[in-house]
Amino acid sequence: MSQDRNKDYEEEAAHHNSALGTKEYWDNHYDMELSNFEDTGDEGEIWFGKSAENRMLRFVCEKVTKNSAILDVGTGNGSVLRKLRQKGYMELTGIDYSEGAVELAKKTAEAEQKEHPTKLPTINFHVADLLDIQTSPKLCHRYDIILDKGTWDAISLAGDRSARLQNYRRSIIDLFRKNEGDYDGGPQLQRYFVIFSCNFTKDELVDLFECEDLVFDSEILSTNTICFGGKEGTTSTGVVFRKE
Repeated sequence: MSQDRNKDYEEEAAHHNSALGTKEYWDNHYDMELSNFEDTGDEGEIWFGKSAENRMLRFVCEKVTKNSAILDVGTGNGSVLRKLRQKGYMELTGIDYSEGAVELAKKTAEAEQKEHPTKLPTINFHVADLLDIQTSPKLCHRYDIILDKGTWDAISLAGDRSARLQNYRRSIIDLFRKNEGDYDGGPQLQRYFVIFSCNFTKDELVDLFECEDLVFDSEILSTNTICFGGKEGTTSTGVVFRKE
C-alpha cells in the first residue's frame, strides 16, 4: 500500500470506530445466540444474509474440488461450512475469536448430524484470533481455501486498522498450505482467499490485500442489484485472491 494511500486509510479509519470491531461485542452477541439456540433451536442470523452466502457457495462449488481443505474465518454459527458439508465437501474447519461463536457452531453442526439420515463428516471448530502477532502453529500451512464473509469488515472497525490489517493478512498467508511437500505426491490444489465485504469496494480490497503472496483473481458478481438515487449496486462485494 502506498504511503499516500496508507495516510488516507488511517484518516478514514479514525472516523469509523465501532463496537462491531470489538471482541466484547461478539462475545455478548454469541452468548445470546447460543442461549437462544439452547432454548428454541434457533441457529441465529446468517451474517451478510443468504444472498452473499449463496454467492460464496456458488464460487466454491464451481471452482473448488471436494478434497480441498477449507477454512472459514470468523465462522459465527458455522452456516457456510454446514452448507458446504451438505454439498459433499469433507475437510472443513471454522475458527472464531469468540468462544460463544465456536460453541454455537459446534452445537448447530452436531444437531444437523443427528437429524441427517446418513453419516456426515465432522466439521472442526477452534477458537483462534487472527489479530495475534503470531499465527497459531496448529493452524499454519493446513488449508487450500480460506473464506471470509464479513470478518475483516468487523475487525477493521476498531483500533489501529493498519496494525490489524498487517496481522490479519499475515495470518491468512500463514494458514495456506505451502507450494511443495504438502500434497503426498498428488496434484497440487488451487489455493484461494475469498472475501466478502459490505464496507470496501473491489478496488479497495485489492489495494488492501494484494501482495507478493496474494494476487487478485476475480470478482464474484451478484445476480441481484439494488437501485438507490438512480444508481445500481449490490449490498456486498466478493473478491477472490489466488495464493502464489
